[in-house]
Amino acid sequence: MFKNWKTNYQRLAPDPDSEYAEPAPKQTRSLSRRLLHFVVIVETLALLWIWASHRAGHKYPPPALVYSPAQDAIEYHVTKFAIGGDKNFHIPPSDELDAHWENLYNFGISRIPKSQAALLPNKTLPIPGDEEHYIVELRCIPQPTLSEHDSQTLHSDYYTHMAMNVGENAAHMDHCVDWLRQSLMCAGDTSVIVWQWEEEEQKNKFQGDIAHTCRNFEKLHQWGLEHALVNEYDATIRMKDDGIESRLLLIGL
Repeated sequence: MFKNWKTNYQRLAPDPDSEYAEPAPKQTRSLSRRLLHFVVIVETLALLWIWASHRAGHKYPPPALVYSPAQDAIEYHVTKFAIGGDKNFHIPPSDELDAHWENLYNFGISRIPKSQAALLPNKTLPIPGDEEHYIVELRCIPQPTLSEHDSQTLHSDYYTHMAMNVGENAAHMDHCVDWLRQSLMCAGDTSVIVWQWEEEEQKNKFQGDIAHTCRNFEKLHQWGLEHALVNEYDATIRMKDDGIESRLLLIGL
């Protein structure tokens, strides 16, 4: 007789190489999460880069349209003008005042290599006896000189040499004032004066002690010292044409 056998059947593990094997379950959820995290990180970094680029693009004014050998020395900073005058310059005529003025432009004329001279918008000349270098002067240097001359003319009782020839000094004064006017218009300061309530006067008044974006004059001063003319310049020597073309002529100015 047959006996009743109780047999427990267990499913065999499928052969992965068999054509009847079931495909292994994919971890789609985990993969999707990783992909989502990656996309979020990339988008975040991209947004941060765009934001930083936008801030950097508005942090400083655009680069100059014409080449300057001192352009690498340009550095911008935020400052306020001295209301009531700088303590070093808003003082009575004296040797101390003269020293402060002279310190602004005491390096005078500069020299640059021919490679930089070839990039200038205007043609300049090689230096006699030092033909590998060319003579230039930073435009910001004569401006303090003109301001000093104007100040001396106003105080001709102290600077008696400024009062010796009234007609000549008047013409020079007109020249200085107009030159400074053009410099101010060229710089075109876009800082804005604001109005605030003055409690003492009980009215709104403009405030002049505002923030300005300025070029760091100390950096330009240092550039001038490093490129100061070595020998005395002889302006009576006529130099041969070096073949460098004026870039203003090349662009039709």
